[in-house]
Amino acid sequence: MMDVDLNLLISIAGAVITGALGPILVVKYKQSAFKNKNNIKKQEEFTIAVRNQNIINSSLNALQEQYGLDRIMIMQFHNGGNFWPGNQSMKKMSVQYESTAPGVSSHILALQNTPVSFFSGVLQNMIEHNSYVMLDISKVKDNALRSFWECRGVTIVYLFPILGLDNLLLGLLISEQTTENSHISQGTIKMLEDESKKLSGYIQYNSVQLLS
Repeated sequence: MMDVDLNLLISIAGAVITGALGPILVVKYKQSAFKNKNNIKKQEEFTIAVRNQNIINSSLNALQEQYGLDRIMIMQFHNGGNFWPGNQSMKKMSVQYESTAPGVSSHILALQNTPVSFFSGVLQNMIEHNSYVMLDISKVKDNALRSFWECRGVTIVYLFPILGLDNLLLGLLISEQTTENSHISQGTIKMLEDESKKLSGYIQYNSVQLLS
């Protein structure tokens, strides 16, 4: 019976295993490296998104305090489910940012997934005139729309479009006043118009990250 060199057998077996598993291990390593790189990218994007959100919140807080606004908020458009039958996406809007005066209640959690169709008249007016919209709630003829604001104690509301690239309507900058005859000045209106343009870049970036 031939003597078997155990070391030789181990070497041969190692070579065979390495030859068979080597390519698999290389692929696994590359996949792991890609996954780690992708995770790092997502973390960087998340960090930027949080920074942008903080900038937006700080801007709204500054506007509220400087101009004595009762409530100022940003509503963004988004998809929200699908119609049946078919697969047409529902268009909705939700408050994503809000700042209030002392003693004025926060409504951000209540104003989520509101159908865009509910504001169709207001939005059409805004698009046709390419301008902000001011509503004296007591004079709004649409009963449901008037009730939407009256039940929350709002007397006057200003809605400013937030436009992204190619004039895409991303959302609305909204100022709600809760006391009678609390119109804001033309200077404040001009400042809010300018601010809606400044904030559009941050809104656009965060909207893209949420969809990616």
